[in-house]
Amino acid sequence: MSGTLRDRVAALCDEAADLTHGHAAASAVAAARARLDEPLRVALAGRVKAGKSTLLNALVGERLAPTDAGECTKIVTWYRRGDGYGVVAHHRDGTHRDLRFSREDGQLEVHLDGADPSSIDRLEVRWPSRRLANMTLIDTPGLEAADEVAAARTADLLGLGAGAPSAVDAVVYLMRHLHRSDAEFLEAFVDRSVPHPSPVNAIAVLSRADEIGAGRLDALESAATIAGRYASDRRVNALCASVIAVAGLIAETGVTLREDEAAEIAELALHPATERASMLLSVDRFTDPRVSTLTSAARSRLLARLGLYGVRTCSAIAGDTVGVTAAELSRRLVELSGVERLVALLDSHFARRSEVLKARSALTALGSAAGELGRDDASRAARLHAAVESTEAAAHEFAELKLWHLVLTGTVDLDGSERAEIERLTGDGDPHEKLGLRADASAEELAAATVAGTTRWRDRGDHPMTSREVREACEVVARSYEGVYERVRSGETGEA
Repeated sequence: MSGTLRDRVAALCDEAADLTHGHAAASAVAAARARLDEPLRVALAGRVKAGKSTLLNALVGERLAPTDAGECTKIVTWYRRGDGYGVVAHHRDGTHRDLRFSREDGQLEVHLDGADPSSIDRLEVRWPSRRLANMTLIDTPGLEAADEVAAARTADLLGLGAGAPSAVDAVVYLMRHLHRSDAEFLEAFVDRSVPHPSPVNAIAVLSRADEIGAGRLDALESAATIAGRYASDRRVNALCASVIAVAGLIAETGVTLREDEAAEIAELALHPATERASMLLSVDRFTDPRVSTLTSAARSRLLARLGLYGVRTCSAIAGDTVGVTAAELSRRLVELSGVERLVALLDSHFARRSEVLKARSALTALGSAAGELGRDDASRAARLHAAVESTEAAAHEFAELKLWHLVLTGTVDLDGSERAEIERLTGDGDPHEKLGLRADASAEELAAATVAGTTRWRDRGDHPMTSREVREACEVVARSYEGVYERVRSGETGEA
């Protein structure tokens, strides 16, 4: 079967639709087919109070996700790109209805109008945000929430139940520290569409990084050190593509900071440095009515928006900058928070592999549909199982997924430049991007680069001292170069 991986999996979905026609499994097949044309689905998951909603707001650039303990935080909520604004409740009985919503102090408020939260399967927020163009972000209740129904919804969404396919393509897992339950979740989620569990579709975030060390000014440096230690641990490498420290609260406030809040911070900065330091020793001292001309209510609002670390940082910036503006404070907060590094990771690890991750999800769903079909029609189910296995085995893109697994887990020991080469070569993009060449490189230059890459990696794999795992990896890389060569020969160079 020729064509792109997406085309091949779409054709398989059409074949599966014929095989499941008239059966209950047909709806799952239709959903798998539609999923191929959607943006990548990325869930934010973690335990209660991990900071999922706050980080989602920072990624979207607006305060859309509720961050309090209200009833909406107990419901899985999808944030999709829309032409307009709207919120829809999808009920467990298959019905859906539009919900009222409003903005209060910049925060989206969704009104359930008396609906029982347990009757709602998910909320869907449609918003015209460019940041949702390539990814649908999904906010989830805590995995260990006291509300067992809410926790079960998250587990169902992520496919953690027996034999249940995941409704998402990738996950950003938030944790305060790497507890045993965090590791158990990642082990349950990692991509099993290749022969071994793989970390290719999971990123771990050391969240609320600004709270480390009681919010000291060096808190983010300490958090980055801890995240680096986790990221260099091979046991962690086997569970997620990377570990990064992010201060979600200051990231969220950084992208939504208002001028009146900047003015309040500037007023705090008028206090001498020694007074500010004393005032900011603790939350209680900072909110004491006697320590500042800025009202206690205003200081409490700043704490809610920034946390103690954020207030300390902003007042220090304002103290050093005459006439500091909201734009300048926003830039500095976003830069400090680590959210831009997370966005870069989402692009390099998820967005660049969106087509293969979505195809993997569709194949997993088709395999589950075949299992459901098998309870009533073993013959048709066997044909569907065989077609799924054949498609997966023939797809070089899944071999590249396994390769990236081997690289991430350290099973194949490569240097930094080789890792970067493989990441670039196996991601989405035109031949120029995959080969790391300038956009105006000629077809002859592209072809020469692919031949050189193929030869280099095959020579490495043929070395007598090369291990079996490295030899396998070298062959996959060489085949990837050959695939790019075929694209160049067919005239697909990405040139305008």
